[in-house]
Amino acid sequence: MKCDILTKSLPETVKIQGIYYPINWDFRAGIQLDALLRSKTAEEEKYLKMLQIYYPSIPPDLVQAIEAILWFYRCGEEQDKEEEEKQRYKRRRAKEPAWAFSQDAPYIYSAFREQYGIDLTQPDKLHWWKFMALFESLGEDTKMSRIMYYRQASTSGMPKSQRAFVNEMKKLYRIEENAVKQSLAQRDKGWRDYVKKRHMQGA
Repeated sequence: MKCDILTKSLPETVKIQGIYYPINWDFRAGIQLDALLRSKTAEEEKYLKMLQIYYPSIPPDLVQAIEAILWFYRCGEEQDKEEEEKQRYKRRRAKEPAWAFSQDAPYIYSAFREQYGIDLTQPDKLHWWKFMALFESLGEDTKMSRIMYYRQASTSGMPKSQRAFVNEMKKLYRIEENAVKQSLAQRDKGWRDYVKKRHMQGA
């Protein structure tokens, strides 16, 4: 996460065709989106639901509306062509995803409660960018951080006993098979492909 959340206001709207549209900035929208994109829902339906999750009133320019969601979900990070090339390289060497928000909900709740004293079940809103800053800063002593480590740990070079333990943890905490295993970079590519397709259809 590279956005500057200390000196800039956190966005609650996005600008599309010169008009500012309210966007659902609560962290629950991001978690809903994560679950949606991991589901086996048909691609066209996914993008429609994505728009419904984030916009109280869906902007008429669907291409820019989806681009705005993509930008917001990445917490304001832009992705230029050079970065896209890096992501392609990373995808070829991609590890197992570290988390699935819906599946990991109990562990995330406990970690936020333990480390920050935040009860995520309360109705209070928490901005998605704040949520991600806190999530990415979870300490190594939280169970959620250990689970993420197990999922992505390479057992190469580990002593036999340690390797057996880590492999057992990988099995215990593996992301459910009915979830589509995608990295954020892979989701970005899927969104971008859809945007390009919509743009070509509208041209």
